[in-house]
Amino acid sequence: MKYNWMFTDVAISNSGITHKVPGMIDTGASVCIIDSTFAVDSCHIKNIKGDKSIGNTSGKSIKSSDFYLDSIAFGGIVYTRVWCYIVDLSGKLKQYAPKFIIGGDVLKKDLWCFDLKKYKLQRLANIPDTVETTFRWKKYFDAGLNEIYFKGKIGGHKTRILFDTGSRRNELISSSKVTPTSFIKSPSANIAETLSYKEVGLCKDVPVQLSDFSFKVDFIKPKEPGADYPRINTDFLQGKKWVLEYKQRLLVILNNS
Repeated sequence: MKYNWMFTDVAISNSGITHKVPGMIDTGASVCIIDSTFAVDSCHIKNIKGDKSIGNTSGKSIKSSDFYLDSIAFGGIVYTRVWCYIVDLSGKLKQYAPKFIIGGDVLKKDLWCFDLKKYKLQRLANIPDTVETTFRWKKYFDAGLNEIYFKGKIGGHKTRILFDTGSRRNELISSSKVTPTSFIKSPSANIAETLSYKEVGLCKDVPVQLSDFSFKVDFIKPKEPGADYPRINTDFLQGKKWVLEYKQRLLVILNNS
């Protein structure tokens, strides 16, 4: 974990050149993303046209380029011909910028177990029998490719909730009925907006319910309209072992014992 994000070592290979970098695991990214500076200077990727449109989970889009990496490898698995977008991550996210983001298009290819007690990533052949809780996510017609949305309650109010491991904080929408307990300056950046510090509301110990599972986490609440739905990151999964099963659209929490 770094900056409240999950990273794993990734070997990126293209045109006979391999680089090992920390890759951020981002369920909010539909496909993999590579930093443009790293792509050009280290991976020698050329012909960046910038003629493709890529959107973010806040409803904003930028011009980018997409291409297929020869391969990426992590967790003992090699994926070939990996669809990837080239984005100026270092220019937008500054000191927080990863060189590579592992998106849902790759994560959905296998069963991955995330152990946030021992901080290990493991590929599974099957979901173990030691299941504690299961959340099923719903496919919405207006959702982005590979996005994960749960039906649940935040502060007692029913809502659709985006599961976004690429979000540094749990975040409400500006029109949420949850009242902040204080206000703080929080770093804010994404692929469409350069890093800045914005005043946001801080909502402490807000009750969240997913299926029959209840927990409390802190949220920030922006003052300006942005995303259409609130989002949660891995805060509620810390200290737990859990599995993403994209084919059946399941998040499974395992019994640690």
